[in-house]
Parts: sequence; structure tokens; C-alpha cells
Amino acid sequence: MSDYTVMVKQAAYMYLAGPPLVKMATGEVIDDEALGGAEMHSRISGVSDYLAEDELDCIRIGREIMGRMGWKKRGPAPTGPGDPPLHDPEELLGIASADVRVPFDAREVITRIVDGSRFSEFKPRYGTTLVCGFAEVAGWRVGILANNGILFDDSSNKGAQFIQLCNQVDTPLLFLQNITGFMVGQAAEEAGIIKAGAKLINAVSNSTVPAITLMIGGSYGAGNYAMCGRAYHPRFLFSWPNHRIAVMGPEQLSGVLDIVRRQSAAKKGKEVDEEQLAMLKKMLTGKVEHESTAWSATGRMWDDGVIDPRQTRDALSLALSAIHSAPVRGSSAWGTFRH
Repeated sequence: MSDYTVMVKQAAYMYLAGPPLVKMATGEVIDDEALGGAEMHSRISGVSDYLAEDELDCIRIGREIMGRMGWKKRGPAPTGPGDPPLHDPEELLGIASADVRVPFDAREVITRIVDGSRFSEFKPRYGTTLVCGFAEVAGWRVGILANNGILFDDSSNKGAQFIQLCNQVDTPLLFLQNITGFMVGQAAEEAGIIKAGAKLINAVSNSTVPAITLMIGGSYGAGNYAMCGRAYHPRFLFSWPNHRIAVMGPEQLSGVLDIVRRQSAAKKGKEVDEEQLAMLKKMLTGKVEHESTAWSATGRMWDDGVIDPRQTRDALSLALSAIHSAPVRGSSAWGTFRH
């Protein structure tokens, strides 16, 4: 049912019933090539529109077809020259560590994937654990939100404001996730982290401009939601090989198990079986460590692929081009934001 069909010689076959079924149904003895090979369909049946010599020739023909389509993008046109970053993308391999516990400045990533390494930062002195700003990738304008630490009330408020601004000017969002979650504890609760976090998640869930999420480090707890994880349906979601995703880190989770087990034993007036508890913690740590890797996540289709960090700009360029094939419109309707 496609508009054009290209078949590769001696590699592509198409038929309603293969040779074994044909033999059983009609008694006719015939091979794949004669029954539904690329040459037969290109010369006799007309099912194939083009006969390619090999896969490379097939790609060439496909490009020619697409070049004649006259496809017009319905979103905003590129706004910049699409010049390469001033800083070498090869250096991305040395910026993000294989150990997600090692911090790095998100700006070092941004300046190696955006056009001309130009980044117009929003509220640079406020809410510093969340970097926000405008840039272009291959000429396409984007609003970037990148983690530079844990989310506090000020960084959450900043992110919510920035997402609203991007919606006002129909600008797609790019989330660079490297987040352990929201700040917890007495001081954070007294500062209203629940309310501030709700504002950010409200903004993410009600935003209507297309979003792309790139996992460049850890993604833990509610931070995954706040930074537009898979549950919030970004148009594209890519991961770097160092990416880790879980409710919390393996050490933290095993620590929680330790505390809960000890409290439960104390309430029952029983002694803790230290050997059994140590074994359970070791098993849990190993399980979480294995299941939180980028490879485990991509195997569950939680992302659209694990990419080489050096190819990030290429992947984002293609994704942004695809996004602008449809209209890009922001929302002006938001839930109640209480200050």
C-alpha cells in the first residue's frame, strides 16, 4: 500500500504464499525467485516500481524518490545557519563518566552539541542546579533544560517558568537528564519542595510543544518525571551508554531495605538475622545494578536507542527535522500554579 516500492535484485521476495504452501495448495513446484523475486515483480507483475542492484543502489533510488516528493514542513523553519559547535564533540567521551556518581557541568555537554556553541542561558544565577536556555541545533531552535545537580525548590520553579516561556513562542524542548531526584529532608519540606516539584511536573505534563529527552547520566525517582521521562511521551528519547535508571541507586535501595528490616524486627521484639539481611542486600544491589543499565532499559524499549555521545548532534538534528514535519504549537492553558 506504499506509494513506491523498490526491490533489491536476488534479495527481496514478495508473495501471498511461499513455494511450500503453493505446492501443498496447487501442486505447483516453483522457487522463490520465479514466484515472487524482485526481477519478476519489476518485469512482469509490476508490483515493484524500481529494481535495485544492491542495498546501496536501493538507498540511492529511495533518495531520488524523496527528492521529488515536494514535502513541506508544517513547523517553523530553521532560524540559524546550522554551524558546527566551536568545541569538539569528541570531547564528550571525557566529560560524562561511566560512573554516574561523578558530577559534570551540563554546559560542557551543551556547548558541544549546539550550533556555534551558542547558548543563551535563562536565570543563570537562580536555581543553579537546573540549567535552562535557548540554542539551535542544525538551525532548529530549542529550549534546553539540563540537570546540574539535584532539584531544589528554586530550580523547580525556574524550570516550570522556562517551559511556559517555550510554549509561548512555540519552541521545542530538549531535556538533558542527569538527575538523582528532588531534594528531601526537613529543610527541603519546609521550603515547599512538594509544591515546587508539582509546578515543574505540571508544566512538563501540560506542555504541548514537542520534546526530546536525552539521558546523559542517571535518572532516578521523581526526577525522571520532572525531566520528561518516557511516561510524559517525549517525541524522541535517546540514551548514552553510561545511563542508569531506577527508583533509586542500588546502595540507597539496599540501605532502605536495611532500615525497614531493622525497624520491623524491633517492633516485633526480634533479633535481626544479620547473615540473611546481608545476603538480601547483596542480591538486591546486584539486581538493581543489572536492571538499571542503559542496555537493560533499551531492551525494554524505554528509549529510542542508545547512541554514541559523539553522534548526539546528528541524532538530535534528525529528530528535530522530523518533529518540524508537523505543526509546533505551545499551550496557553495551564493548571493552577500556587505561589
